[in-house]
Amino acid sequence: MTSTHPAQILSMAPEALRTIMAVLHAADYGVWMVGGAIRDGLLNSRPHDWDLATTATPEQVMGLFPRVVPVGLCHGTVRVHTQDLDVEVSSCPAGFPNEQGILADLGRRDFTINAMAIQYPSGNWLDPHGGARDLANRRLRAVGSASARFREDPLRTLRAARLMSTLGFHLTANSLAALREGASRLPTVAWERIRDEMLKLLVGRHVLKAFSLLRRAGMTQFVMPELLEGVRKKQNSYHHYDVYHHTLYTVHYSPDRVRVRLAALLHDIAKPRVRRRVKGIFRFYGHAKTGAELARSILTRWKMPLRLTQQICTLTANHMLMDTDRWSDAAIRRLIVRVGQDLMDDLLDLAEADHHAHGTDIDATAIKKLRQRIAQ
Repeated sequence: MTSTHPAQILSMAPEALRTIMAVLHAADYGVWMVGGAIRDGLLNSRPHDWDLATTATPEQVMGLFPRVVPVGLCHGTVRVHTQDLDVEVSSCPAGFPNEQGILADLGRRDFTINAMAIQYPSGNWLDPHGGARDLANRRLRAVGSASARFREDPLRTLRAARLMSTLGFHLTANSLAALREGASRLPTVAWERIRDEMLKLLVGRHVLKAFSLLRRAGMTQFVMPELLEGVRKKQNSYHHYDVYHHTLYTVHYSPDRVRVRLAALLHDIAKPRVRRRVKGIFRFYGHAKTGAELARSILTRWKMPLRLTQQICTLTANHMLMDTDRWSDAAIRRLIVRVGQDLMDDLLDLAEADHHAHGTDIDATAIKKLRQRIAQ
């Protein structure tokens, strides 16, 4: 971890956020920066999500700002909209004197690395659960009782995997033990929330580590049970891995863009269902077309936007770029028309990652040559 001082993180706040804090402070409410912004700042990474905690009630916050959405009134949370920024503002638990309210707020958060606060405008630093120490040790530890935290919100189990993917941290033994119990409650979580965590997880640098946790904790069977159908499903001699591990390596080798990584996750999703042994060799006839249909079903379940769903289905249906070094210029033009110019980079990136994920000495030169021909 870097030696970034908490006061520096406060100074990194966008002007719109500082304005919101100043308005709350001027109205004589306590206000603290909390959550992932502090974590990212201490890791010397530019924060993207900005959250605040305040002694003001949601109704009082709504009275101070013209554009406020009550995103979670039952949990004391509203979202303040500005021209440049959306900020979630949570009210500290009522009935606590002085700083006890913010301490109670931090005590109900998910992981210690997200349970730190910086007071505005003093810069006073609060870390009652040792989050900075856990950051330094690259450790994911639940605040207080891991079982209680995961029971309060089962999505936190998936968030553990997402943080593992983006940060590469390891879970403490206590948190890991409570994860499977909490994961069994994932079916109670809205698919929109699951989708958002999965999309963040997919673009992490440590995505293989995260998917290992998903499977060990029993989360995959709730989030995408179709993926598990590829476990121990052998392929032909061109593949070193079974369908499941080949899929995950394809994700790993893909550029960290949501669209291409999501397509990588789904590109062979139908292989286990169409697998046939022909003269001693496993064949997967029609898996791309069937995979596009199955991908649509999965993405619909995830409440994915229609446009992105169609793009992923197009990539899945067309990912089999075989013998392209023998393609005519007319064949390449037909591919571009069928896929769309805006998806060609993603398709070629997917094809290259697919080749790398065979785990054998498959030559991906043909894909590189196809990319050059398309660019001409």
